[in-house]
Amino acid sequence: MSTRNGKIARLPKPIRDDLARRIDNGEQGKDLVEWLNGLPAVQDVLNEQFAARPISEQNLSEWKQGGYPEWLRQEETRSLVNKLTEQSDDLDEAADGQEISDRLAGFLAAELARLATTLLEKETDPEKRWKCLCELHRELSRLRRDDHRAVRTLIKRQNWIRKTDREDDEAHKRAESELIERHCAPFLAQAQLAPMAESLGGGELGLDIAAYILELRKGLPQGSLGRKPLPGLSKPPSLSPNKRESDPIKLNQSRSS
Repeated sequence: MSTRNGKIARLPKPIRDDLARRIDNGEQGKDLVEWLNGLPAVQDVLNEQFAARPISEQNLSEWKQGGYPEWLRQEETRSLVNKLTEQSDDLDEAADGQEISDRLAGFLAAELARLATTLLEKETDPEKRWKCLCELHRELSRLRRDDHRAVRTLIKRQNWIRKTDREDDEAHKRAESELIERHCAPFLAQAQLAPMAESLGGGELGLDIAAYILELRKGLPQGSLGRKPLPGLSKPPSLSPNKRESDPIKLNQSRSS
């Protein structure tokens, strides 16, 4: 769609839509121009972009040749989309959750059976009956292959749905478990503080070290167990790289020479 820069093309879309509907209803150009120029929103656009020059019947005529046909095409497209959407909803409701193609396949199978019975009843010549049976068998085989393919597709879809539901359930359980663990962490840490401090030698230093370890393990803020942070260990110690192991092997120059 081309970008138009005329007076009417610069108007807000609701006004252009209203104008197009008025044209569609057969209102006269003079009345339309008078109506447009009397709208405050139109006056604002004309003042800002067109030095307050009003819309003329010539402007309206030009828009009828360009902007109005585009509006008609858009309306036709919008109506078609709405119609297709309504028809799709009606078909989904009529199918009652079943694929429409599956219903059609069932109808074709029933029709094939009816025609096969009719043809075989009318044909008495053995050779012609044999040809008819072969053709019916071929069509029946195609139909059965389609049925089997549809069943495999349905099984895959059901497996995918079960897998998705299972993954969602597991994620929900993990989130609940993590939430419970976060809420219980301070109480568990308090219960483990004294025994761990005793195993670390007891006393104030043992309590401080035990609090530091438990706060790290439980993801608790430093000092949350009521002990003062250890000097120089307010953050978890980082492992320094072993320079000796990471250095590249150097050749013995004297030996290589």
